[in-house]
Amino acid sequence: MQYILFRRQLFFNRENIAMSESHTKLEELPFSFQGVEEKYGSLIDAEELCPGVYYASARLLERYTFLVAQYMVVTASSPAISPEARAYGAPLPDGALIFEANDYYDKGQHVVRYEAHKYLADHGLPLPEAESLLGDRVFGMEVCPEYFGQLPVPTDTPWGPPLRHDRLGNGLYWLETEHAGWVLALAYPIREDLMFHTRVFAALMPTDRERGLDNTFGYCFYPFEVSCIPLFELLEYGERDWADKIDIAALKNAILKFYPDYLKPDLYERQNRPSIAATPGTGTDFYRFPA
Repeated sequence: MQYILFRRQLFFNRENIAMSESHTKLEELPFSFQGVEEKYGSLIDAEELCPGVYYASARLLERYTFLVAQYMVVTASSPAISPEARAYGAPLPDGALIFEANDYYDKGQHVVRYEAHKYLADHGLPLPEAESLLGDRVFGMEVCPEYFGQLPVPTDTPWGPPLRHDRLGNGLYWLETEHAGWVLALAYPIREDLMFHTRVFAALMPTDRERGLDNTFGYCFYPFEVSCIPLFELLEYGERDWADKIDIAALKNAILKFYPDYLKPDLYERQNRPSIAATPGTGTDFYRFPA
């Protein structure tokens, strides 16, 4: 699970950059946590992202320990946020809406952040440092596809356009290519769940390699034999709704056959090395592709 935690930390670092730029005095805020401190904590800091949209921090007392909780707050009069986005919030006593922002998978914060950033862009105002509408949409597609839509099937690969595709999960697709057979396409947000050395040997589109994936938010591609590594890591460190589509024993056999160096101790200085044992008679065909 540490890779998912890393992704959350990366996401919160982007928020902290935005919050460090300017703050609003608490007595000047158009909202308060009065009457709901027990649920949301005592408001200690807030910063306006765009008209009527705020990042807010509150101090929570949990088992005699003070913790800081993060929220987004939208006032009733904010021109930036649509009724569809407001539906993800919970009401405060003064009419504002509050959105949890303590977890990467809190949906409402993705929707509100995107609409706030779009408001800034539409009015010729700069976005906070390290933020982009493209990034907002890509992360939003992973967490809240009912608003942003699913992460799209790639229309091109390093081996040419796909002939057809087979969906494994949102942002995770098998693509059949003319020159490389079946390859695994893995969306940018999912890439953050992989170990560093697994990310490095992914094939990229030329534009993504030139500009950098952190700017283009493009896909990573793995030929079938290589794909056993990212699939194993995704299954090892998180629950996946597509797990039953993979033959785990065959997947481990594939790793031992094609990438025995994957278990070298020097790759696991900061975490436990995974346990992978061969299963005789199972083979290495860990996925059944459409005929």
